[in-house]
Amino acid sequence: MKNREEGCILRLSPLGDYGLIVTWCTSEHGVLRTAARHARKPGSDFTGRLDLFHECELVFTEPARGDLATLNSAELLNPRLGLRSSLTKLRLSSYMTNLLLATVEPSSPGEEWHRLMAGALDYVAANAPRRAILEHFEKRLASLHGIYTPAMPAHAALQQHFRHLPAGRAELLAAMEKS
Repeated sequence: MKNREEGCILRLSPLGDYGLIVTWCTSEHGVLRTAARHARKPGSDFTGRLDLFHECELVFTEPARGDLATLNSAELLNPRLGLRSSLTKLRLSSYMTNLLLATVEPSSPGEEWHRLMAGALDYVAANAPRRAILEHFEKRLASLHGIYTPAMPAHAALQQHFRHLPAGRAELLAAMEKS
């Protein structure tokens, strides 16, 4: 059965000689992994469409077994070119993406996750990277998980609950203070 929905690309990994495994945050399926066969082959239908943080309308076929769906097509909706204007914006976007991937189970119902991730990426693309952006993202993420309390910083609540969070938060904060 083919599915059509919107999603933002969170991660790209090689698959064989020419393919890609594309990890998405989608509006209906949450975190979803798809196989884009021949995506890295010259002249592929996916050329220019599959890149980090791109928002696409994707068509995919759910797997008969396992968790790797087949990506049939992807139409680029928003390339978020503003993210590529500074290294700090890319670092902030990558950290938020890795934080979401570390805390959200694949195939969790996805509308709220997609809204959070897409909104954060759009905001970072249009604005200077600041500590407040990261803290707001962490607070919303902790709230969606039901673990936020004003008595504890959101990143501490996430750390306490999930244990293994992405490294580099302190370095990212320092980089944002310099820019």
